[in-house]
Amino acid sequence: MNPTVHAEYEALRRGVGVIDLSSVGKLEVRGKNAAQFINGQVTNEVKALPPGDGVFAVFPNVQGKVVALCHVYNLGDRLLLELDASTREKIFQSLSRFVPAGDFFVADVTAGLALVSAQGPRASALIESLTGEPIAEAPPYKIGERAFGSHRALVATRPRAGGPGFDLYVTAAEAAGLRGLLLDRGRDYDARAVGEEALEIARIEAGIPREGADVREQDNPLEAGLDEAVSYTKGCYLGQEIIARIHWRGQPARRLMGLLVDGPAAPAPGTELYAADGKKVGEVTSSTSSPALGRVIALGYVHRYYLKHGTELTLGPGEPGAGRAQVAELPLVKT
Repeated sequence: MNPTVHAEYEALRRGVGVIDLSSVGKLEVRGKNAAQFINGQVTNEVKALPPGDGVFAVFPNVQGKVVALCHVYNLGDRLLLELDASTREKIFQSLSRFVPAGDFFVADVTAGLALVSAQGPRASALIESLTGEPIAEAPPYKIGERAFGSHRALVATRPRAGGPGFDLYVTAAEAAGLRGLLLDRGRDYDARAVGEEALEIARIEAGIPREGADVREQDNPLEAGLDEAVSYTKGCYLGQEIIARIHWRGQPARRLMGLLVDGPAAPAPGTELYAADGKKVGEVTSSTSSPALGRVIALGYVHRYYLKHGTELTLGPGEPGAGRAQVAELPLVKT
């Protein structure tokens, strides 16, 4: 592994990784009917969210498949929606179509609102030292404004690498200053700027699906293990009947699982998985070399009959010399 990437990975696992995620999509929805409207568009309960709370949710299509993943935060006077950069424009255009008929407004604030993330076991201690306010016990998706010296930021509890983590939303003009403050004061907390490669390793170890890789438009949220993103007691939304049917049936036809790979090479996304009898039973969606386990690991979809921990699968069509992998529960690395 590249020494720089290894140092960044160690920051995520032992200190604080400071990550610039400003390119992610950010939308604001305002107005009397904002919460009710978004509640009818996503899989999780938004209408009952009190100010300062958030949820993980899915924008589904009529077949119950994933159109986009989303985190929704109630800021009191508005909702903040955080989306993958690849789906921002699609969701913005989709929501905007309904504005003339409803008492709400949608704005794309991606360019003006930056996102700096602090991930790692010492992230809460660093943020507490900068703000003078306790944060360690905050549950996931809690959000509130805090002062970082002269900078003010919305701080959301958001684990992205398997351990404690926080997303800091700040104006684009203040982003560089806040990031510099985190790194400067973070020296005592083993803080380091972290790039995409190190974060990718940590999130695969943690079994966190990534949109566009492990979660695609042909995937159902329950297949992808996104159970926390679905409410079964809220009102209607697109695709609800299909998602509920899969849930009450007990198990989707396939499931995103961990894979412990034999051999030094990480299998490419799309590599097919075969059972001992030669039947195709799944595919790899993402892979990496894990420093914590000292071996190649992967995430992939596996047919429900082959989900047992330790099940041996073949990578590729089962020809002589083909690689092997064992099915494993997620997370692959517990932090």
